[in-house]
Amino acid sequence: MEERLKGRTKVELFEQMRREYAHGVGTITGVAKKFGVHRRMVWDALASAVPADRKQPERESPKLGPLKGVIDAILMEDRKSPRKQRHTAHRIFTRIGKKCQTVESGNRQ
Repeated sequence: MEERLKGRTKVELFEQMRREYAHGVGTITGVAKKFGVHRRMVWDALASAVPADRKQPERESPKLGPLKGVIDAILMEDRKSPRKQRHTAHRIFTRIGKKCQTVESGNRQ
């Protein structure tokens, strides 16, 4: 858990920062120093009582991307088979290695 929250939720922290700005210190810099946060977070707290959701970056997978269809097909076949006969991650990796030589094998040391 982050040091600045100290057992509080982010909503509670935002509430305390808003209250401190309105009735306490009165400056954004002062509130930021008191709670140990960046001034940008104080601005966010003053703009909205509810913190914004975290942004999840869209990540590309250039090596796995072309093989996602093959992997999904294997997993869909596995749903029909009994639990003990389903593929493990290593088994899927070896099957893809045999089908497509484009996959680089990782060397374990």
